[in-house]
Amino acid sequence: MPNIKHSRIYQYLFPVALALTASGGAGTASADQSERACDNPGEGVPAHCEVPLPVFCSDETPTEGGRSYPVMLRSASGEVITFQVLEPIGGIDCAQGHPLVLHGHGFGGSRTKEGFENYREAGFAVISIDQRGFGESTGTVRVMDPEFEGQDLIQILDWAEANLEYLRYQEEPDLPDELNPNLVAGAIGGSYGGGYQILLHGQDPRQRLDALVPDITWYDLRYSLNPGNVIKTGWDLVLVAGGEAGSTGNGNDGLDPIIREILAQGATLNRFPEAGLDFFYYHSPAYRCSGEPVSVAENSGLLTYQMNPPAYDVPPAPYAEVDVLLTQGMKDTLFNFNDAWRNFECLKASGGDVRLLTHQTGHILPVEAPDELQPGEYVDPTAGLLELPGFQGAAGPFACGDISISDATLNWLEHHLQGKPLADYFEGTDSNVCLSLANGESISVPMDAFPAPDLNGGVLNGANVVERKVATETPVASGYEAAATATQPPAALVLGQAGAGGLTLGGIPTARLTVSDLAGRSTCGLGLDPQTAGCDPIVFVGLGMRAAGESRWQLIDDQIKPVRGLKDQAVIELVGVAEALAPGDELALLVYGFHPQFPASWSRDALVPFVNVKGEVQLPILEGVLE
Repeated sequence: MPNIKHSRIYQYLFPVALALTASGGAGTASADQSERACDNPGEGVPAHCEVPLPVFCSDETPTEGGRSYPVMLRSASGEVITFQVLEPIGGIDCAQGHPLVLHGHGFGGSRTKEGFENYREAGFAVISIDQRGFGESTGTVRVMDPEFEGQDLIQILDWAEANLEYLRYQEEPDLPDELNPNLVAGAIGGSYGGGYQILLHGQDPRQRLDALVPDITWYDLRYSLNPGNVIKTGWDLVLVAGGEAGSTGNGNDGLDPIIREILAQGATLNRFPEAGLDFFYYHSPAYRCSGEPVSVAENSGLLTYQMNPPAYDVPPAPYAEVDVLLTQGMKDTLFNFNDAWRNFECLKASGGDVRLLTHQTGHILPVEAPDELQPGEYVDPTAGLLELPGFQGAAGPFACGDISISDATLNWLEHHLQGKPLADYFEGTDSNVCLSLANGESISVPMDAFPAPDLNGGVLNGANVVERKVATETPVASGYEAAATATQPPAALVLGQAGAGGLTLGGIPTARLTVSDLAGRSTCGLGLDPQTAGCDPIVFVGLGMRAAGESRWQLIDDQIKPVRGLKDQAVIELVGVAEALAPGDELALLVYGFHPQFPASWSRDALVPFVNVKGEVQLPILEGVLE
């Protein structure tokens, strides 16, 4: 039988008093008011809100549920944390209790004040959060800093336990006695709304999250924003604009000065400062997954960093066991499949039921798909968590084959938080990754033999790997020459064509490449900075396909990887893809000197206007023959 914890009324009155004091002592709202807008004056002043009386299971207060109301707390950093409580629909069951589901918005977004009917009717209480600096939560945006956003999230869970008497608890034998009975809680959200889940799970000392469903989120921001040591300027510019608008537009302070300076220096020098990369790493799951600590730089080269250096006080302890349904868009060009796979490897190693499903949407450049092309699954409370206006629309269905990700998310939480059976479509996903190939098409790939290179480096190998040699026939433009001829098609280094039965490509390919200048140099002088003039070309590589009888090459899943500097048989991890090729379709390594996903990140090295590229490519062929 689930347990219910009862709290004292004064534990609830503090956030109510905070709100009422800020609003000049206004009276409480009626219990049937479903939405209460808050006025956020900014500058650290609490938001002005009216809140209803709570449900007390030990009292005679109404227990019909169904209400939605805001709560404001004073954070440990002196800012205001705002979130929305959405009660279960159909009545509060104080005897059985209700599992809690946290919801987080995407970058630049804000909390959801209504909706989630399918969750609430299923018996869940929902808390939708304005993350620090967004919506009506004040402060600067630190991008999931353990010392700021991490502490805010813990405080929200503490408040929920102290004030929502109808939450469910259970005994968890793997936890020490002082943590039992333990809150039954899960979390949902995509992108930034996926990042908060992993941060909170790693940092919460009471280990209260039992099930997570992070969609299209990051593993290591050093990779996501700076792959191959090349700034992803297309997305970085979008995130700055979206983040600043989503924060300052609500009276908040926007991105933290440290982040602004890191980005500004990157834009000026065409490279991020090392102290900035450390900052990004500390805000990533990779920090705990690798176990490598980070220290404050003595000479950061960043004025704001030196004036107010980050603490880096939270140690990189490994993640505790948790049940996780990771979902990932194959066409996502911000947080791509490699992010999802590394998160999967890390969380799977910690134990728990960890699975990975992919789909055909995510962060998409350059424009949003029109409304008529948006999939029906997005008419759902979790839809907005994926959106950055104008830049983050659907490329295809939010599904892996015939598995709706929206349906799977709810069923996952019903199973792990309520003990209900998993739906039939989950069969086999405990041992196989579901790779989305196209709209309505998918393939199951065994987890223990999934074609991906080792995290520590090396080329892809295994039974499904096919290696082909490549070499450019004519030099590829780099730097100013490439930017001046940006509309030129890429160099296509043909790898072969699909045989009579077609071909299915799926996994993370690799390449061992040599990049040399016209004099044949593939290395810099001894002791020179690799980004010294004469050593710093940049090209972009990705797998492309060309349908039989067509002349134009298409970049598979829009995935591209920068290669910076002269290289001598360097191993390059390409971006994971999944694609079905028809008989006769050709496959190639496409090489660009300029690519619109990196509009301001082309090489500034005028001494290397052209390069030659040669080497081998390792391809994950799941089905069929590459001829």
